[in-house]
Amino acid sequence: MERIRQKLKWNERSEWAKTAFLLGIVVGGTLAGYGLFMVAMGTTSPLVVVISDSMEPTLYRGDLLILQARAPEDIHLMDIIVFQDNLFHNTGPVVHRVVEIQIVDGEYYYYTKGDNNAMRDPGERTYDEIIGVMVSRIPAVGNISLFLRSEVGIAVMAVIFIAILVVPEYACKDDEEQDVSDSEGETESHG
Repeated sequence: MERIRQKLKWNERSEWAKTAFLLGIVVGGTLAGYGLFMVAMGTTSPLVVVISDSMEPTLYRGDLLILQARAPEDIHLMDIIVFQDNLFHNTGPVVHRVVEIQIVDGEYYYYTKGDNNAMRDPGERTYDEIIGVMVSRIPAVGNISLFLRSEVGIAVMAVIFIAILVVPEYACKDDEEQDVSDSEGETESHG
């Protein structure tokens, strides 16, 4: 470990540089892990947060869904799918249940409905619109994501990020100044 510190000249670097380096490793590792998860699940969005009450009592706002890509013939009635519908729901991905499937000239058409909705969704979903099929649900964990997307959440994250960058610099300066004054005091008392 000491060799690595010497190669990186770790002790010569400022606390800002050390913090930025460590944040880079954490962010890079997180993105790499998410990339591997995307490949494993076969979709560019393997994690989706429920943002409405249209699927209650099955799913609730703030639930985190784990999605997996499936072939058109492997999507069945009653599966919960996540799809992009820019015509009727342009606010983001929609999480609804497949209530009817039609195959016309080899093309699959999926008709969907929210469990909490009285009527099924207008129009049909084509396979190209489907982001993935829900394979698992983690209750309430998505509330963190919903909070971080809010104005208050963005402000809190900005403050935390600035604190992570600034606090170590000043905390270490105080320690260094204390060490210098302690060593000067020792020199004077021995002299």
